[in-house]
Amino acid sequence: MQSAPTATDARSPSEVVLDRVTHRYGSFTAVQDIRLAIAPGEFLALLGPSGCGKTTLLRIIAGLMRQTDGHVTIGGEVVDALPPNERGAGIVFQSYALFPHMTVAANIEYGLRARGGMAKAARMAMVERMLDLVRMRDHAARLPRQLSGGQQQRVALARTLAVSPTVLLLDEPFGALDKNLRLGMQIEVKRLQRELGITTVMVTHDQEEALSMADRIAVMSEGRIEQLGTPEEIYDRPRSLFVANFVGTANLFRGRLEREGEGFAVQLDAGGRLPVASPGPCSRVGPVSVSVRPEHLMFVPPAQGLLVATVELALPLGPTVVHELALDGGGKVKVTLARTGGHACLAAGMRTGLAVAPCAPVSVFQA
Repeated sequence: MQSAPTATDARSPSEVVLDRVTHRYGSFTAVQDIRLAIAPGEFLALLGPSGCGKTTLLRIIAGLMRQTDGHVTIGGEVVDALPPNERGAGIVFQSYALFPHMTVAANIEYGLRARGGMAKAARMAMVERMLDLVRMRDHAARLPRQLSGGQQQRVALARTLAVSPTVLLLDEPFGALDKNLRLGMQIEVKRLQRELGITTVMVTHDQEEALSMADRIAVMSEGRIEQLGTPEEIYDRPRSLFVANFVGTANLFRGRLEREGEGFAVQLDAGGRLPVASPGPCSRVGPVSVSVRPEHLMFVPPAQGLLVATVELALPLGPTVVHELALDGGGKVKVTLARTGGHACLAAGMRTGLAVAPCAPVSVFQA
């Protein structure tokens, strides 16, 4: 009889490599020339708007569709010809896809039974371990309809993890949950991913979700990867205007990049002159757009401001206050302040100067 599995029975996490992967639907190219290496144990988020190709890419990795060109390698093996159940990848869908007539325990056991070759005692030992892992032991005998959305998501995750995949694929896993449940499940999934050390690829259009959970983010647009990097790199140093606008909120100012001593400065069309020590991604002298995050702007007396503006709206949003202002030179700008007690909301109609916080990251793009 096969012995009960232990925590060390799970297979080692696998590297996933996409080598020039392209997929076409007729004349439409959904993903184009994707080259991506995901390290063993890494948590990668595929982030982008609807229709950018991220779900197609996930389904190609899972084996649910065959790419038009290129190769997928999992754990050093080219898996293009392998069906989903032989790739070592487990997928969790947004819809959970639980069997409504089966209990929580039976749902978790299902994948083990379908694979065969495991004794009943070993299967039940794995089910018990998964129930503990996702903190659902007290709900083992319940049916899916008796569970909350977050609890159903935990069961779907446990069912996938029970078969010891080397790669975990998450397809918009929190989209059906309300905000509070979503945050709780994000924490749980991140905890499990770290505890198990499993290679994980998550598809999402939620920027906060990607920024808070992933080790690296691949921002996608029109079937291509616009930028690949850590959450800090993606947020603080966007490599394109698309990334700057899609990830978080960005204030864009038109101006002209010029040499200034040993460094550079941008003469803004709307007002003052902004020193930029190392402009990027564009460092070519000429017309540019400058991106500054709302939390990197601060209020100063009008005479000291890089720009001068009039407050139009102050919107408290829990821990922060978002101000929208009209610039004297035309255009709108947003400024976000933390509600720490040290900052007062500026009332509509007030005049103020704006300055960029010291050491704040500023991105310069060719106009």
